[in-house]
Amino acid sequence: MIASAAVISGAGCGPTDREHRNDPASVRPNIVMVLVDALRRDYLGVYGHPLPTTPFTNELAARGILFSDAFSQAPQTLNSTASLFTSRRFPFLLWGVEHDPVPGVDPGQAERWARTPRLASANLTLAETLQRGGYRTMALFNNPHHHPTSGFAQGFDEWRLMPRDPDQAYARVDSMIEAFFEWREAAGVQPAEPYFAYLHLMEPHNPYRPKPSSRELFPPEPGRHLYSNGSPDPSFTDDDLRHMKALYNGEVRSFDDGLRDLVAGLGDFADLDDTLIVVTADHGEELFDHGGLGHGKTVELEQLRIPLVFAGGAAEPWAGTVVREQVRNLDLAPTLVDLAGLDVPAEFEGRSLLKTIRGEATDPPPVSFAWIANLRSLTNDEWHCMRDLAGNGVELYHRPSDPTGMVDVADDNIEIVNLCTSELDRLEAVKLETDEKARVLKAVETGSVPPPESRAVLEQLEALGYVGGTRPRSQ
Repeated sequence: MIASAAVISGAGCGPTDREHRNDPASVRPNIVMVLVDALRRDYLGVYGHPLPTTPFTNELAARGILFSDAFSQAPQTLNSTASLFTSRRFPFLLWGVEHDPVPGVDPGQAERWARTPRLASANLTLAETLQRGGYRTMALFNNPHHHPTSGFAQGFDEWRLMPRDPDQAYARVDSMIEAFFEWREAAGVQPAEPYFAYLHLMEPHNPYRPKPSSRELFPPEPGRHLYSNGSPDPSFTDDDLRHMKALYNGEVRSFDDGLRDLVAGLGDFADLDDTLIVVTADHGEELFDHGGLGHGKTVELEQLRIPLVFAGGAAEPWAGTVVREQVRNLDLAPTLVDLAGLDVPAEFEGRSLLKTIRGEATDPPPVSFAWIANLRSLTNDEWHCMRDLAGNGVELYHRPSDPTGMVDVADDNIEIVNLCTSELDRLEAVKLETDEKARVLKAVETGSVPPPESRAVLEQLEALGYVGGTRPRSQ
């Protein structure tokens, strides 16, 4: 079972199966990125889910490009989207600035939210790069991590944090699409002026409240919605889990129905032929796979594996392409910049996937790295290793024989464990160096304290389950 050093240490594994066409890319396409918060890869039909959760996404993937093994850089929104926007494993994050303590929570939680970092303006973002290349840029944020002083708006000509709908903890997909087309119409975008739009959808993030038509497709069995974003309530039962999974299925279908409306609207604006639609997620969601619920508390595979589909007219030259090589959301920014015909900035650590899509020879894919708090992981197509800096040792899982990561085989694969440890040590040194630079940037970028966060943002944080405890990984 022991593999060569190349498995972990540098660039991953050898050539993989890939279906492709070799037609040229569209020039300067519109780009619409639809990021779906907490969307598990394996709850989409195109990735094997047996229930009809994503009939339209399945159609888009069949007419576009499907990435079968995509990974996030974190199991939580802030870290993940920071890496996605900057194409950096460790973006410059400014800790302890730009936020007064969030009012209305207990002192411990208020202190925690006051420490939520700001994305430093020193980072070069995807939106900035496209903006400098002649793109109109807009963002509809829908997660309080992207609040007005979070730093995530840099590079966007127009942006807003969407108000929550009355019956949900966030703006539902219908509200998001309506707001996008209102912007599209008001902006007066000209054919020679491409645009980049970022839409952050919250279905299927907790609380799981699918719209009635989606709920009817997946009737929840008797049970309780006991979301805890960590260890469940001691009274949590199998009936509760089945109940929550049915609701989650309904939420995924709600997203899919909204995506259909988005694509139809792009057709009405005659944008579809000149548009690349990117459908992805910031992270997955645990549904008791390893004894917990929610996300952000482990670096298990169900929280890191994400869907990734390229669709729309700009993807049609490669209709039906399946990219089986491992890719990262770190790679999205350089890929989109490359597809836009612009030079990929040297600051981006990810790699453009355009050659991979075209089926051209490339270097082996890099190993995927993820982190949150004290947790770290490395993954390629054969191994998934995890380390808790507060604990001892490395856990190792063999993906081909154990795709959900249930059997720790570290003791039987000491060579791989040593390679994992060495690479994690190297990356930790990079992180510490980046943190030190960020402390300097903090002194440069901060000169005043902005107004504290509004009560409305706090209420949304509470409704989404972000204000709560943590849990250790189940053994």
